[in-house]
Amino acid sequence: MPHRFKEQNRMRETLGNNRAVLLLLALVVIAVINPLAGSRPAIAQDGQVAAEPVAGSEPSDSQEEDLSLLTLIVGSGPTGWLFMGVLALFSFFSVTVAIERAVVTRRIRVLPAEFLDEVEALTKDSQARIGRFQDLCSHWDVPVARVLEAGVLRSDRPLPEIEKSMEDATMREMATLRGGIRPLATVGSIAPLIGLLGTVVGMIVAFRTASQAGLGKGEQMAEGIYLALMTTAAGLSIAIPTLLLSAIFNARVDRFFREMDKELAPAIPRLARLGEAAE
Repeated sequence: MPHRFKEQNRMRETLGNNRAVLLLLALVVIAVINPLAGSRPAIAQDGQVAAEPVAGSEPSDSQEEDLSLLTLIVGSGPTGWLFMGVLALFSFFSVTVAIERAVVTRRIRVLPAEFLDEVEALTKDSQARIGRFQDLCSHWDVPVARVLEAGVLRSDRPLPEIEKSMEDATMREMATLRGGIRPLATVGSIAPLIGLLGTVVGMIVAFRTASQAGLGKGEQMAEGIYLALMTTAAGLSIAIPTLLLSAIFNARVDRFFREMDKELAPAIPRLARLGEAAE
């Protein structure tokens, strides 16, 4: 019964973590796609689309051309394509890494309950031998099994050496899992800088164009500034969810290894005793 309740708690915790990851992935997609949505025709209060200007009538100064952001980007030339293209690649890369990490850092891939139950049973079994621990570890290709296997292989040594061997294995496994999360933090740090660089370059181009066009070209300069600022907005839209996902995955890894230390602690003295008996 205690194992059953423990497993149910782990399942609820895993489901909660997966929901948080999926929510943040959805925010990443929305944040990237939403700025690319073009503006829509104005809607009148009665629910009908606002009427088009009558042919031949002069448009007022307040009426502007309905241009979508995608149209502006296409017309921005190689500079705009470069910065927005790089940010789009960063966005795709972040989503790909986040999905891969969400799969790899699941509890069943790091700290499976079935393995822990078998370790607990062997630890309490007075008839168990060191070979059964070796067979169990070789059967599971998960971090917790490799950590325990490091202790099993040193079971003929004193207890401090067994503990040191398992600590070293724990650090290696933790570094491996965190290494896959590090690209998210890198993208989260670089994306705003690329967006800011795009804004600076766009502002330079906008002011240069306005100075060459002379007076009366305020609308043209405003359009250039608008497009320039969008690169910073796109960079931040990528960076914020990406950094949040990185923090979530790192916290998940830390929690798993804290639980691993707690679950394997009773087995360490047992390994030392079995090693002494085998000599």
